[in-house]
Amino acid sequence: GRTGAIVVEREVIVGRVRGVVVHDLVFRREADVRELFFTRRTFVNDELARFYGVAAPGAGPISFVPVELPADGPRAGLLSLAGPLAMNAHASETSPTLRGKYVRERVLCESVPAPPDDVDLVIPEPAEGEPPATLRGRLAQHRADERCAACHAYIDPPGMLFQHFDSIGAYRETENGLEIDATGDLDGTFLADARGLAEALRTDERVPRCIVRQLYRHATGRLEQPSEARPLAALEDAFAASGYRFTELMIELARSEVFRVTTLEGEE
Repeated sequence: GRTGAIVVEREVIVGRVRGVVVHDLVFRREADVRELFFTRRTFVNDELARFYGVAAPGAGPISFVPVELPADGPRAGLLSLAGPLAMNAHASETSPTLRGKYVRERVLCESVPAPPDDVDLVIPEPAEGEPPATLRGRLAQHRADERCAACHAYIDPPGMLFQHFDSIGAYRETENGLEIDATGDLDGTFLADARGLAEALRTDERVPRCIVRQLYRHATGRLEQPSEARPLAALEDAFAASGYRFTELMIELARSEVFRVTTLEGEE
């Protein structure tokens, strides 16, 4: 139907934007690839310009132009753009859990265990007659189950930083008529919102380490092994020495023994 067509069209648009942003940074400008997580530079067509509330001379339905998002605006970095926000949300509701899980797994390369099979994953809605609640409050109730508490305490706080963005990534001030609290933390460091996370990721040593591992996993089609720790560390050093240029990392990976030679578990 029409709704499905709109969803598909939006997914195509935001997917194209992600590709253009990455191509611009990695190949056109050959910049520090860590910039992806805190840059305010993106590309918009006329629809996305209205969505972000920015002027974009020359933009059209299929014409994308570079823009700089406002320094005092709510967005900074790829994670705060519409595509990743919508990708890590439900159809009609945000998901701090999915968004936090994405940060942990895809940006920091940390493992998030699957929930137990016997846990109810449905976040409780306010009962009839009760006042409306924010998703933050409902998740707090969900964490009352001790089987859920530890994992949610690990993934929800960074995901909460994106609560000012709804399920399609549009900015909002309220949820169900209530003021939104978008504070959270990353490993105990208090952060006020998504911009705070962008600044934290700017200098987080796990980010470039994870970029190396994600490229290696993509290139080999498997997870790295403990026996490959030293050559991967050498790749990380080369990546840093290049100024974190992704093209140089790809070249170094192709040259490295860890890519060209298979090491069996237990071998050095």
